[in-house]
Amino acid sequence: MRFHSLFNRFAGQWPWLLVYAAIGLTLAALVGYTWTAEHQARVQRENTMMQDLLWQEQGIRLYLQTNQNALENLAYGLAAGAIRPADFNSRADALMKASPELVAVEYIDLTGRRISGLPVYSDRPSRLPALDSVQVKEGVDGAATLGYAIYSNIIEGDTPSAMLIVPYFHGTVYQGAVLASYALPQLLQQRIPWWMVQRYDLALLDAQGGVIAPADAIEPGNAITRKIAFDPPGHGLMLRASIRVEPTSWSLPALVFAVAVLLALLLWALAQVRRRISERQAVEDTLHDEIRFRAAMEHSLITGLRAMDTEGRLIYVNPAFCKMVGWENSELINLVPPFPFWPPEELTRCASVYQAILNGQSPANGFQLRFMKKDGERFDVRLYASKLVDGRGEHRGWMASLYDVTEVKREREALAASRSQLRAVLEGLEAAVSVTDAHSGQLLYRNRHHATTFVLPVDGDYCLLPLLPGDAQFAECCDPVDGRWYSVQRRSLDWVDGRSVWLDIATDITEMRLAAEEARVRNERLQHTTRLVSMGELASSLAHELNQPLAAISNYAAAGEGLLETEPPLLPRARDVLAKIGEQARRAGQIIRGIRDFAAKRAPREEPCRLDTLLAVPLQLLEPLARKAHVRIHVDLPPDLPGFVGDSVMLEQVLFNLLKNGVEALESQSASRREIRVSAVRDGDALEVTIADRGPGLAEPGNLFQPFYSTKSEGMGIGLNICRSVLEQHKGHLRAEPNPGGGLRFICRIPLPVSADKLEKELS
Repeated sequence: MRFHSLFNRFAGQWPWLLVYAAIGLTLAALVGYTWTAEHQARVQRENTMMQDLLWQEQGIRLYLQTNQNALENLAYGLAAGAIRPADFNSRADALMKASPELVAVEYIDLTGRRISGLPVYSDRPSRLPALDSVQVKEGVDGAATLGYAIYSNIIEGDTPSAMLIVPYFHGTVYQGAVLASYALPQLLQQRIPWWMVQRYDLALLDAQGGVIAPADAIEPGNAITRKIAFDPPGHGLMLRASIRVEPTSWSLPALVFAVAVLLALLLWALAQVRRRISERQAVEDTLHDEIRFRAAMEHSLITGLRAMDTEGRLIYVNPAFCKMVGWENSELINLVPPFPFWPPEELTRCASVYQAILNGQSPANGFQLRFMKKDGERFDVRLYASKLVDGRGEHRGWMASLYDVTEVKREREALAASRSQLRAVLEGLEAAVSVTDAHSGQLLYRNRHHATTFVLPVDGDYCLLPLLPGDAQFAECCDPVDGRWYSVQRRSLDWVDGRSVWLDIATDITEMRLAAEEARVRNERLQHTTRLVSMGELASSLAHELNQPLAAISNYAAAGEGLLETEPPLLPRARDVLAKIGEQARRAGQIIRGIRDFAAKRAPREEPCRLDTLLAVPLQLLEPLARKAHVRIHVDLPPDLPGFVGDSVMLEQVLFNLLKNGVEALESQSASRREIRVSAVRDGDALEVTIADRGPGLAEPGNLFQPFYSTKSEGMGIGLNICRSVLEQHKGHLRAEPNPGGGLRFICRIPLPVSADKLEKELS
C-alpha cells in the first residue's frame, strides 16, 4: 500500500521534474560553454608565456656560457704565465664593452688580494662586491676546492650582483682566480628583448621570493604568473613573468544573463501552475497529517497510559504501557482485576490502590507501586490517576499515567549509601573537618575530631569563617585557647541543598613546628661552630697578617724617633711617619674587628647591605692564604649594582666559604689556571653573584650540597650545606654548575627588596 502511494506520487510529479531538468541542463550548457572558452584562452596565453620564458632562458644561458669560456681562457693564460696585467686589462676591456652588465673583471692571488683588472681604482667602489664579503669568500673557497668555475650567491648592495669565479692552477696547486661581477638589474635590462618587456611584466627574484630587479616591481594581482630558474648566476635565482588577465568581454556574459532571466521567468510560470494544482490537495493532506500526528503522539510517549471504565475494566493501553509490562495490547484490553502485572506479594497493596482510584481518592503526588513484567521482573512505578471525561462532558471512567521510577529509586538509595560512607570516613579522620555557610558563616557540619578539638556550647549557631585571614585558602593559625598550631585548608563547594559553603580542614602541626624550631636552633649552632673552625684554620695566616702592620708600626716609630733627634728636627717627615703609624694601626684594628664579627654568635638580623662591602672582609681574611697559594682573585662588579637587605655577617661567611673552597681547589692546578673571578649581575627582582674558578671541577656538582659530602680528605662536608641554608633563609638559593672552559662556579641568588630605590638612598 505504501509502495503504491509512493508510485502514484512520483507518477504525478515526473513531468514537472522533466521540465525542471531540461531548464537546468540548458542553463548549465550555456555556462559551461562560456567557462570553456575563457579557460582555453587562458591556457593558450600560459603556453605562449612558457615558450617565451624557455627561449629566453636558453639565450641567457648561452650568453653566460660564452662569457665563462672567455674568462676561462684568461684564467688558463694566467696559469701558464702567458698574459701580463696589461694584456689581461685589454682583453677584459673588450669583454666588458661587449657585455655592459659586466661591472668588473679582475683576478686575485691565492690569498684573495687583487692583482689587476678593470675597472682601475684606488679604493674599491661601493657598487662593486667587496672581496672580503662572506659570499665572495665562500665562492672563492668553493671554486678552489672544486677546481672549476662557479657562481657566488647573490651579493646584496647598492646594486644586487653575482660573481663568476674561475680558479687557475699551476699544476695542481691553486694560484688564484679570475672574478667577473655581473650587475643583475643590468643583466635583466640588457639580455631581455624589447618585445618580451612589452608583452610581460618581468622581475628577477631571489631564493626567498624577494624582488631583485627592477626595484619598482610589485607582486602581480589578477594576473597569470610563471617562474623559471635563472640559475646561474646566483643560487635560487628565478625569472618571473606576469601578464594581466584582461576582463572578459561583456557580450557573452550579457547573453548568458538574458537566457538565465528567461529561464527564471519560465520557472516562475511553471511554479504558479503547480501551486494552483497543489492547493486542491491541501485539504486531504491536512486531514491525513492530523491523523498521523495523533498516532505519533500516542506512540512517542514514554509514559505508560491506561484507561478504565467506571466498572474497572481496561479499555485502553498505549504502546509505552505495553512495553513497560511486557504484554501485548490484545492481551490487556477488557481485563478486570486482579491484573497479570500485579506481583503476588503486592496483590493486597495494588487492589487497595485500584479501589481508591475507583472511589475517586487520588492524591496529588500519586501512588508508589511495584509491578511485574511478563518475564517475572519487578519494577517500581509512580501512578497518577484522574477522571476520564469525553467530549460531551460525561464521566466515562478513569485515566492513569505511570512512570518507571526503578532507576531513580536505585540512585537515591545509592546516594544515601554514599553519604553514609562519606560521613563514616569524615568521622574517622584525625583532622578537624567543618562546613560553614559561605554567606552567613553558620556552622552546618563538623566531624568527631572537630567536636573534640574545638569545644562549643550545645545550643546556638556559630560562625567559623574567621579561622582564615582575608580570602586566604591556606594558613597556619594558633588556637588562643590551648595555644596549639593548626594548618587550615579551605575549599569552596556546593552543599547538599545547593548553597555555596566553605569546607575547612584543620590539622594539628604543633609538634611539627616545635621540631622545625629545634632544627633551626641546631642549624644556627652548627653555623657558629663552622665559623669558629674556619677561624682556627686561618689563625696562622692571620697572625702573619697582623705581624706585618705591627712590624711596620715598630719600624716607623724607630724612624720617627731618629728624625726627631736630628738638629734641627725634621718635623714634616716625622708627621708623615706618624700618619703611616696610624694607618698601620687602623689596618690591624680592622683585621681584629673582622675576626670578632665573623666569629660572634648572635641571632640573624636584617640590615641594608652592599655586595662590595660584604666582599671586603672575606678578601682581607683570605689575602694571606691566596698569596701563599699564588691564587689571583679578580672582582668585577658593575658600578650600578643595587643594595639588598640581609644579615651581613652570615652573608660574609657564605662568601668566605665559597672563596676559601676555590683557593683550596686551585692549589693542585698550574700557575696559569690559579684564578678566581667574582662577578655579579641583576636578574629581574634578584641579584646573582657568581664565584668561578679553574679548578678540577666535579662531574655532578649537585652532590656538593648533601650533608657530610666532601671532596677534601680533611673536610667535614657541612660548609656548603650551611651556605645554601643561609641563602634559603634569605629567600634565595645557591647552585653549582660546571664553569665553561673548566672548573666550577657557584651562583648565589639574593632577592632584592620591592622598594630597591628607597634602600639605595639609605645606603648612599
